Amino acid sequence: MRGLRNYVRNVVETLGYSGDSSFVQSEPLSLYLAVDGHLPEFPHRDVALLWDEERGWAGALETGCGEDLIVVSYLGDDPLPKPEAVAAFAAALLRGDSPGKAEPPLFPATEVRRGLRWMARTPGLAGSGLPAGSDLSAARSRATAPAVREAATTPAAGAGATVVARTKATVAAKAS
Repeated sequence: MRGLRNYVRNVVETLGYSGDSSFVQSEPLSLYLAVDGHLPEFPHRDVALLWDEERGWAGALETGCGEDLIVVSYLGDDPLPKPEAVAAFAAALLRGDSPGKAEPPLFPATEVRRGLRWMARTPGLAGSGLPAGSDLSAARSRATAPAVREAATTPAAGAGATVVARTKATVAAKAS
């Protein structure tokens, strides 16, 4: 849990937010992070970033009626990306781009927890890389920094329109 708190603190600082904007849950490991701003397609819905150990980061819309949030996009590829990649993902969402992926990834929770245990021991580096030898570290080393930035700031082929259409349909259904 301490590793997740360290990681979230670094993400929150990178986004320029205060610590009051997030909530961490221990079982299952997950978090909620309020985002300042709105998606252009949904100007009356608040936006949040969600994270959990199996799907990583997602951008979501508040429903306003106490129901589950509506996920509009998953960052994908890395469950514990650098805070800068999360910030680029959030900025792209708020611009109205369609970053990330429409379908949720599935990460091995045991490897994610191993990465978080490492982050608990190195609070200043949480989110800046994983220890050599972990499966997540190997996967991250295959992706270059420009590839991470590109994945966080450009739409997946065809996914953007699918996400927006599916989200609009979901929002309309929940509103009725």
